[in-house]
Amino acid sequence: MNKKVMIMASIGLVLVCLGIGGGLFFTQQQKEQQAEQSQKKSLAAQKEKEAAEMKKKEATAEKPKPVDGKQKIAYLTIDDGPTQYLSKILAALKKENARATFFFVGNNIKNEYKAGIKQAVQDGNSVGAHSMTHDSKKLYKQGQFIPEMEQTSELLSGIVGKKIGLIRAPYGSTYLNKEQVQKAKADKFRLLDWNIDSNDWKHKGKPQGIVDFVNRELDGFHKISPVILVHETKDTLDAIPALVKAIRAKGFQLEPYFEDNDFHLNFKKDPDL
Repeated sequence: MNKKVMIMASIGLVLVCLGIGGGLFFTQQQKEQQAEQSQKKSLAAQKEKEAAEMKKKEATAEKPKPVDGKQKIAYLTIDDGPTQYLSKILAALKKENARATFFFVGNNIKNEYKAGIKQAVQDGNSVGAHSMTHDSKKLYKQGQFIPEMEQTSELLSGIVGKKIGLIRAPYGSTYLNKEQVQKAKADKFRLLDWNIDSNDWKHKGKPQGIVDFVNRELDGFHKISPVILVHETKDTLDAIPALVKAIRAKGFQLEPYFEDNDFHLNFKKDPDL
């Protein structure tokens, strides 16, 4: 009899221990679940906060402070591409909510850069022809300016799926003769020169030098839009964040230049070119 009692007591003790252990296990599991849920909520709240801050930053970037109550327009133009830096420059511009105007050299348009040219247009940038060779002798002395512009324009049109009528003369339209000017107008090309040369070649390896120079030049622009010339290089890529900020700080809205723009700027001072 005592043996049976002892066995029953042992069984009871085991059951009690199991009950206590199970309760502790489920309690611990519940705590871990609650901690996991709390962590998820905290991460979600952090993401919402970061998204709100980013949205606020973008809104501020899109609306630079006007000067004297008037919003002025500036055009950032990037020559001599496409190059290996095109896609990164596009990403940098997109990050700053800025758009630019790209002038491409036909002989540089290799297959690996065609997607970047399409992306430039999709992002709202404008693109134009900058000749096939960028060779002043061929363009001006041998009279190949118009044929090369037509060829480059046709090449770009085939890539982006629309007619490209915007052109920039290598070294500027100063070198065009009267016949070339008239033919450019007959072809309905819009030629854009520049009024701020960043002299980026002088600041090679020093992107802040580009920014500082352009920033000083902008002080002289009150009644006319600045058209800023830079080139598709690593220095331009590195300069973009500070350059965009400097331009906007002077009260300018950055816009791409399209061929139907009412604002004409060429060294020939021809309102129809």
